[in-house]
Amino acid sequence: MTSDKRISRRIPIECPTRIRTADLGPSYYGTCIDLSVKGLTVHTNFVPRPDEELEVTVLPPRAGDITPQPMTAKVRVRRCHELEQGQMYEIGLEIVTVLS
Repeated sequence: MTSDKRISRRIPIECPTRIRTADLGPSYYGTCIDLSVKGLTVHTNFVPRPDEELEVTVLPPRAGDITPQPMTAKVRVRRCHELEQGQMYEIGLEIVTVLS
C-alpha cells in the first residue's frame, strides 16, 4: 500500500482549465480534477516538459446567481502520466504564484 505524502488536502472538482506556456503561445485546454492550496491536477491532451512553468486558469462552476472569478496561477510541472495513448495526460502541477 502506498501512502499519499502530500500535506495539503486535495479537493476533487471538475472545472474547465486553460493552459498557456511561459511565452504565452497558443492556449491548450483540459479539466482540473483536483485542487489544493499547493497544487492541482489537470487532464489534457497537452504534454509539458518536466519542471516547465506554465500559466493555468481554472474556471469555477456557477453557484446559483453568483459568477465566481476564475483562478489564474503560475505553476510548475511536477509529473505527467499518459492516461490514453497519445490522447490524454494527467499533469500534476505545483502552484508557484496565484496571479488572480
